[in-house]
Amino acid sequence: MLDAVSTVIETQPSVIDVYLRYGRKFGSALEKADVKRRFEVARRKLFSVDTPAKEQVEGALTSSDAIERELWRRFIDFVFDDVNDSTELFDALWNFFAVPENWSLYTDVAECLSQLKQQGCYLAIASNFDSRLIPIARHFEELSAVDDVFCSASLGFRKPDPAFYRQVLEKVSRSLGTELASEDIIFVGDCIENDFHGPRRMGWSAFWLDRTGEPRAEVDCPPSCRIESLAELPAALS
Repeated sequence: MLDAVSTVIETQPSVIDVYLRYGRKFGSALEKADVKRRFEVARRKLFSVDTPAKEQVEGALTSSDAIERELWRRFIDFVFDDVNDSTELFDALWNFFAVPENWSLYTDVAECLSQLKQQGCYLAIASNFDSRLIPIARHFEELSAVDDVFCSASLGFRKPDPAFYRQVLEKVSRSLGTELASEDIIFVGDCIENDFHGPRRMGWSAFWLDRTGEPRAEVDCPPSCRIESLAELPAALS
């Protein structure tokens, strides 16, 4: 089970650069450092990013296309508080990230998926995203190896809500026609709470993908569960 953004796909140019470009187009005077700082604060404030999974109340982080769109609208208002009317700015950003051509795969994805498929793995993407994720994933031929794509908007809950993982487990079990146990699922992603601690609290195995390659002593993750590239994953699972 793979996360999507910053694990399998990324934007070109970077998200912060896109925000900076469109912000200035619609009247913002914020510098790049300000946009980045506000962006991170907004993620924590509105999307519970980095909120310890153990503090999550099951069923609290509801999701739908309407909910996700409203959260992102509030997100843009928060980041660009120097834009009087952010409606057009929000629409421009929302539409930009809906275009599959504005996304790219990390170079380690295709080979990783190919090897995992040869190992007999059921492959799925499970991400905090709305229905825009589906055509984005379908755009990449390399992702044809993926058996299913789950987004929070269709599951009804966002990570790290325990209900998100329960929904994924139930849907995968139905797809395979067998009731899977928690230990049958392995989750991989870049967010230490959403993609590592959250799944592990459900009894799943998990790997934290840290593409920075920098020492992160403050992060609670055993070295054996940390990878710096998806190229390491097939060997770790064999």
